[in-house]
Amino acid sequence: MSVAVSRVRHRIVPWAACLIVAGAGAVWAGHTAWAAFENRDTPSCSWALRIYGQPAPAQAGLVRCYLRALAHRDTTGLLAVAADIPPVRITKSDLAYSADARTGRATATFQPALVDTDFIQVIITYADGATDQLGVQNMEEMGGPSVWRMAIGTDINHNQGPPGPSPASTAAPPTAAADHSG
Repeated sequence: MSVAVSRVRHRIVPWAACLIVAGAGAVWAGHTAWAAFENRDTPSCSWALRIYGQPAPAQAGLVRCYLRALAHRDTTGLLAVAADIPPVRITKSDLAYSADARTGRATATFQPALVDTDFIQVIITYADGATDQLGVQNMEEMGGPSVWRMAIGTDINHNQGPPGPSPASTAAPPTAAADHSG
């Protein structure tokens, strides 16, 4: 092999390695950017959390927001992370684990979605040992946008449909043959 060919190879190899590394970085950055774009309306917060399972970044961020709002008893923050189709309200029962959320770093275990990938079971174990089982739901499944929300809250219209007909309107109308007024 000549000296000239050897020098050319020594110049090409580092450049090829740089291109491969840059290409891999671009693919990773593109994937991350697309994931962020897809879930741009899913809240994401910074909150100490140990994670088990394989959640999407948006799902983990949503659980962090839930825990932060829960620890601060922030009902507005809880409404922001709540699945809102149908509309819900935050009640005292939704704040039941707020003291537990303040005790330290919690652990969220995301269960594998075996049937429905738009609903993920999450088991939260608080630092004091208390546990809660919740769900993370993609609102697309309910006819909304493709954003993740926590399955918390109480339906606003729970067991309250439109009023039924009045008893008078359910009676049969009088017939001409039954009219004896005359």
